[in-house]
Amino acid sequence: MINIDTGTKQLILSEDNNVATITLNNPQYKNALSEELTPYLRKVIKRISKSKNKLLILRGQGKSFCSGGNIKKMNTKEVKTRTPKKSKVMDLYKKQIELTYMISSLQIPTIAVITGPAAGAGFSLALSCDIRIGNRHAFFLSNYSRIGLTGDYGISWYLSKLVGNSKAKEIMLINNRIYADEAHRIGILNFIFKTNLERNLEIIKKNIVSQSSLAVKLIKKNINYAEYNDLKKSLKLEAEHLIKSSMSKEHKIAVANFKKD
Repeated sequence: MINIDTGTKQLILSEDNNVATITLNNPQYKNALSEELTPYLRKVIKRISKSKNKLLILRGQGKSFCSGGNIKKMNTKEVKTRTPKKSKVMDLYKKQIELTYMISSLQIPTIAVITGPAAGAGFSLALSCDIRIGNRHAFFLSNYSRIGLTGDYGISWYLSKLVGNSKAKEIMLINNRIYADEAHRIGILNFIFKTNLERNLEIIKKNIVSQSSLAVKLIKKNINYAEYNDLKKSLKLEAEHLIKSSMSKEHKIAVANFKKD
């Protein structure tokens, strides 16, 4: 395993056998997206987008995944200059594009490991990953409206796509905690491992990494494309990708290995 300098102690990046693992390392504040951690997280995501890794794991240190923004530090700074509203909007939009949108747009599969609270923007961060696995301590919480905010980093988009319009409104307006069993039932968690989470995570990792990296990337691209396009257009892209993958060396090796089993 190789540990890579991220520029801050609040963020750990390691690479092992073509698997990159990002660990949010601010357990004192439940791995909140601090002003120190978040800019470096964006840089790490950008680095991974250019790497040869086959899989990204995103997790939190200690008993939390990510509590979102640090509420205790909100509105504590003295405002010395009046920044135009339009500039603030574009600044936040850019930050969102460089974080959750970038994670969703990575060519490689992404897995969020939830072993405690994923709240606010931390909820968005978990939803931006392709697959979410959790243990019995995992829970999700919107919490935005309770502090007079409306949501960011794609939570309204991710939730409505995943659980439907009405359920998304329930989650964001009522602000009940969604514990592991319920999260698994409604599809927020793909897997729940009440014991042996790390061993099961290892099995999932090996499964994904052992497959054709080209096929995995193109499957993810097909599914993402289908979100915005009709069936005919999706069929066209699937045809292009199927022919491309069928002509690859990886396909020939995979077929030969399959015949041996």
